[in-house]
Amino acid sequence: MKQSFKPFMFILFISTVLVAGISLYSYSQSKVILKERMTLSTQQTVIQTVDELNLMLRAYEDLTYNVITDAGILSNLQIYGDTQGDQLDRFNAANQIKSILSVRFFSKADIKDVHLFPLDSPVNEISTVGPSESRLSYVNSDWYKQAIAGDGRNVWLETRRTGFLGSGQPTFAISRVVTLISGMKFILFVEISTEDVNDMLAEAHLGKTGEMVLLNDANLLLSQSRQGVTGAKYRIPLLAPDKADPDESKYLMRSAVNRIDGKQQLIVTGKLASTGWTVEAFVPVSELIQDTAKLRNTMLLCIIVIGFVTFLVNYLYQRRRSSAAIRYMAYHDHLTDLANRKLFSELLDREIMISKQQGLRFAVLFIDLDRLKLINDTFGHGAGDKLLIDIATKLKRQLPKEYTTARFGGDEFLILMPNIKNDTEVEEMLHKLAALIQEPIYYQDKELYCSASIGVSIYPQDGEDGSSLIKNADMAMYSVKESGRSNHRFYDSEMDKKSYGKFELERDLRKALEREQLLLVYQPQVHVESGAIVGVEALVRWKHHERGMISPADFIPIAEETRLIIPIGEWILYTACRQNKAWQEAGLSPVHVSVNLSIHQFQSPGIVENVAHILRETGLAPQWLELEITESIAMHDVEQVIRTLQGLSDLGVKISIDDFGTGYSSLSYLKNFPIERLKVDKSFLDNMIESPKERAIVGSIIVMSHSLGLKVTAEGVEKVEQVQLLQELSCDDAQGYYFSRPLLPDDCAKRLAENAIYAGGR
Repeated sequence: MKQSFKPFMFILFISTVLVAGISLYSYSQSKVILKERMTLSTQQTVIQTVDELNLMLRAYEDLTYNVITDAGILSNLQIYGDTQGDQLDRFNAANQIKSILSVRFFSKADIKDVHLFPLDSPVNEISTVGPSESRLSYVNSDWYKQAIAGDGRNVWLETRRTGFLGSGQPTFAISRVVTLISGMKFILFVEISTEDVNDMLAEAHLGKTGEMVLLNDANLLLSQSRQGVTGAKYRIPLLAPDKADPDESKYLMRSAVNRIDGKQQLIVTGKLASTGWTVEAFVPVSELIQDTAKLRNTMLLCIIVIGFVTFLVNYLYQRRRSSAAIRYMAYHDHLTDLANRKLFSELLDREIMISKQQGLRFAVLFIDLDRLKLINDTFGHGAGDKLLIDIATKLKRQLPKEYTTARFGGDEFLILMPNIKNDTEVEEMLHKLAALIQEPIYYQDKELYCSASIGVSIYPQDGEDGSSLIKNADMAMYSVKESGRSNHRFYDSEMDKKSYGKFELERDLRKALEREQLLLVYQPQVHVESGAIVGVEALVRWKHHERGMISPADFIPIAEETRLIIPIGEWILYTACRQNKAWQEAGLSPVHVSVNLSIHQFQSPGIVENVAHILRETGLAPQWLELEITESIAMHDVEQVIRTLQGLSDLGVKISIDDFGTGYSSLSYLKNFPIERLKVDKSFLDNMIESPKERAIVGSIIVMSHSLGLKVTAEGVEKVEQVQLLQELSCDDAQGYYFSRPLLPDDCAKRLAENAIYAGGR
C-alpha cells in the first residue's frame, strides 16, 4: 500500500505545481487575454455587420436587375421615349411603367422614390411619386453625371442629408443605365432611406461610448453618429493601409489601437464589396479591460478547482466511463442518437425468438425521407442534419417506449412494432408517422417540409429471419418510391417478381445494342404558318426479342440509372446523323434532326469530341444537327454547362432547351447559353384551349423567346384548335400527333418528299 502511495503523492505534487504555474501565468496574462478577446469580438461584430450590409445592398442590386430585364418595362420605355409616337400612347406607357415599378417596390418600405430619367430624349422623367421633374432640374447634378459614367453598371450614390430630389430625409441611392434594343437609354434611379442602415449599425453593442458608423473614403459620415451629422467629417480617422504592402485586398478588414483625444481607442474597419464604403467601429481600450481583475480571479479559482476535480474523477472513473462510451458509440448513431443498424439487428433477432416462442406477430417499418437531397443541395448539409435530428427526436418522444427506432443509414429509418394484433393497428401507426414527419421543421428562420415513403413487412408471413424482414420492408418502400412517394405499402410476393423483372430488363438492355434491337423513329417538326416540315426529332424504341415493343418510359429510367444511356445515346446520335445524311443524298430537302442528350451523356468529358467525330464520320453538316438538353441539365454546374455548350456551338451544332417551363425556368441561361430554340412542354398545351392562364403562359414564353432571338417549338400538339392558337401567338414550329406520329425512316422519307403535313393557316 505504501509503495503505491508514493507514486500517487508524486503525481499529485507534480499536478499541483503545473496547476499553480498555469494559474500564475494566466494571472499575469489576463489583461492581454481579455483585450484580445474583446478585440476579436469587435472584429466579428464588424464582419457580421459588413456581411448584413452587403446582403442588403445585393438585394437592391438584384431588384434593379429584375427591373431592367422586365419585358413590360422595356417595351413601354421604348414607346415613352419615342417623341414621334402618339402622345396618348406615351402617357399610357408612362402609367404602365409606374404601375410595374410600384408592384416591384411596394414591399420595400425603405425605398422612397424610383425614377427613370431619359438620357437622349426630351421627354420628362418617370417617377413613382409626385409629378415628373423637368430635365433641366437634374441634368447638371453631380449624381446624374455619376450615374451616366456607370455605363450600364450599378452605381451607388452616397448618403445625402436631405435626399437627392427634395425628399427632405437622409437617403442613399443606386442607379443603373438601361439601354434598349433601339439604342435609347434611360437611368434607373432608386432612392433608399438610411433608416435600415442606421438601425443595423445601432444594434452593435460596443460598450458605453463605442459606436459603429458608415463612412466614405473622405472620412465623411454616411450614417447617424452620436457626435456628428450625416455628411460631416467623422472625429475618428480612417485607418490608412500599410504603404509597404500595396495589396489593398488584404485590408478589406483592418484594426489598430490609436491614441485619440488623449485616450487609447480600438478601431476596426471593414469594406463593403459593392460600394467601397467603410464600416468603422471604435471602442475605448479602457472599456475592454475594465473587468480584468474579475476575470483574472475567476480564472485562477476555476483552474485550481477544475484541475483538482478532474484529477480525482479521472483517477476513479476513467476506465468505467471509457468502456460505457465505447459501447454506446458502437450501438448508436452519432448524429441522431438513435439505435444503429447493428443494435437494431440484435434487438430484431431477440424479438423473433420471443415471438416464435409465444406465437406473436410484429411489424418492421422501413422509412425513407423524400427529397432530403434537394434540401441538402438547396440549404446545405447543415439543414439536412437538422432535419434528421428533429425527426429522430420526434420519433423518440412520440412512439411508445416498447418500440425500437433506428437509423439505418443516410435518410433511412427502421421501426420495430412488437406484438401487433392486426394490420389495422399498423395502418393507424403509419398515418401517425406520416403526419409526424410532415410537420414543419425550422432552420435559420426557414420552414422545411419533408414527407416519407414507408414499406412494411410482417413476421412471420413476410419472413422468418431479420435480414428477410428488413429486405422485404425495403422492397415495399421502393415500390412506394416508384409509384409517386409520400405513401406506404405492405410487402407482397408480387414485389419480388417485379424486382426480378426489372433485373431481367436491365440484363437484356445491356445486350440490346449488340443484338440490334434498338431502332429510331422520327417525328416531324412543322412550321406553323406554312405547314412545311422543317425538322424531325429522333426517338428511340426497343423491340425486345420476347416482349415485343417496350415503351421508353420503361427502359430509359433503367438506362439512366445504370449509365447505359451513354452508349445508347452515342448510338442514337450516330444513327440519326447517318440517316439525315442519307436523306440528303437521296435528294430530299435538308432538314435538321433533333437528338436528346441525357445528363450523363452531356456530362461525359469527351462529349464535344464525340459529336465532332460522329459528324465527321457520317458526313453530316453541323447545321443540320440540333441537340436538346433539359432545364435540369442546364442548371447543373452552370459554368461547366456554358463551356460544354459553347464547344458544341463552335462546331456549328444548334442547341435547344427541351420541356421548357417544367424545370428551374431560370432566365439566366437564356441570356448566357448559346441556345437557338425553346421547346414548350406538352403540359402547357393540354389546357390552353380552355384555360386563358395557360394561353397567357404559352404566349409569354413565345414573346420572351422572340425578344431574345430564340425560336419556339410547341410539343404535343393534338388538336386543330391548338394549332390555331399557336398561329395567333406567332409560334414558329410545332410537333405532335395532330401532324404525325413518330415514323420509321422510310415513312418519314415519304413525308419529307411531300414536304408538307397540313395546309398552313387553315
